[in-house]
Amino acid sequence: MSNSIILLIVLAVLGLIAFLFLRKNEKNESPEKLLADLSKEDKELFDLAMNPKNVPHTFIYALTTCQHCRKTRALLEENNVPFTLINIDTYPQSLNKELSDKVREYNPRGSFPTIHLTNGQIITGYRENSIKEALINDPDRTS
Repeated sequence: MSNSIILLIVLAVLGLIAFLFLRKNEKNESPEKLLADLSKEDKELFDLAMNPKNVPHTFIYALTTCQHCRKTRALLEENNVPFTLINIDTYPQSLNKELSDKVREYNPRGSFPTIHLTNGQIITGYRENSIKEALINDPDRTS
């Protein structure tokens, strides 16, 4: 085996060990400690996500990597519909799990986006017609 292959193997093993170590440390931190380390804005957003009944307009649980979440956001922005968005994958793992559990209360499949309307209605996924009907075309909407 050449020295470069051995070096690559050693680096890969060290990288894996470092990754596992960092992940283990995050798991050991309590949610309270993780929340305390968040910015004020992220803390407030987390609190709203855990209790969206206090949000005065539409609340969207999303992922940064989700194309349907981006399309939902663009549709609402194009139509000037006020909403609050939380990208749950930007939170530390244990907080992300709490948020995912909250999403499953409204959407047992846990799919994204999960849209919580102020009237309690839930829309899951990018369902353009449902979104338009509930938030854009309804003259009596409470978005």
